Amino acid sequence: MVFYSSQADDDLQNIFDGLLQWKTQNGQIHMDFLAVEKYLNDILDVCDGVESITFHLLTKYIDHQQYGNYVVRYKRNRRTTWYIIYNIQGNDFFIEKIMNNYQTLSEINKQKTT
Repeated sequence: MVFYSSQADDDLQNIFDGLLQWKTQNGQIHMDFLAVEKYLNDILDVCDGVESITFHLLTKYIDHQQYGNYVVRYKRNRRTTWYIIYNIQGNDFFIEKIMNNYQTLSEINKQKTT
């Protein structure tokens, strides 16, 4: 079963709010409520799908390792990749953090082994 931490719940709410209020100066299109809702549901589908993954990738970035041991990447478009960071305990999956490539600022931790 998939569970969400309070941090992951906050991340989802912040993603929703941020997309809904998104304003850019370079002409990117503002998203309406339905588009934001679909975007968030796409992220949730990836989160809920972690229990059906057969091979779980270890986190590589230091920014991610502080939240969990495993990561699934969701490439939304050519510029944006979402990282769903989670832990596994028995048959349960705990979504700990959801962040994108713009928030991932650290280097790959070369000391972590697979």
